[in-house]
Amino acid sequence: MKVELHSHTMRYSGCAVSTPAQLMVSLIQHQYDAVFLTEHDAVWEDWELNTLRREYPELRIFPGVELSLPNDDHLLVLGTNDREYLTLRQPERIIARAQQAKHLTVLAHPFRWPKPYSLLETDSLPDAVEFRTHNSDARAGEQSLTAARHLRLPLVNAGDTHAAQTLGHFWIDTYPDLASNTDIYDIVRNGMYENAMKKRR
Repeated sequence: MKVELHSHTMRYSGCAVSTPAQLMVSLIQHQYDAVFLTEHDAVWEDWELNTLRREYPELRIFPGVELSLPNDDHLLVLGTNDREYLTLRQPERIIARAQQAKHLTVLAHPFRWPKPYSLLETDSLPDAVEFRTHNSDARAGEQSLTAARHLRLPLVNAGDTHAAQTLGHFWIDTYPDLASNTDIYDIVRNGMYENAMKKRR
């Protein structure tokens, strides 16, 4: 399955420029099979997700969230719209809760900006690290690669999509299908996917 792990819409992310409908249409046009909606510090309610699923049955639409941590790291929690995550500020509590519930945690664009320290320098490691995204350059990708190898963490490509027109550059292809919210947890942790990117002409 062609999967977008990191996406934003105007509904809940102030930095996004596409509506949910525009994002869904573009995902279908780019032949994606599944998407995780990971708004900044906000979650979609079940009824909203179900409405979107009825409108776009071609896609498997899963919940998620991008949490802004106190040290300026951003952590994706995939497969959940549990509002409790929005109240947790300590990374170790977020990661512990997520692992117990089989919600995949991914450190988003860890080397996009200079920071005094990173979650990767603590004992509370995420399940995976973002590798290549639309919003990170090759240098940041190489730093992610080095860190992930050192820590023995999976690397995942993602769009970090804020505008529908930027889709189709970076994603993952999963071997098994995603049938439920938490399937992505086992798929990534067990390496049952490949990082993919648009081929240059």
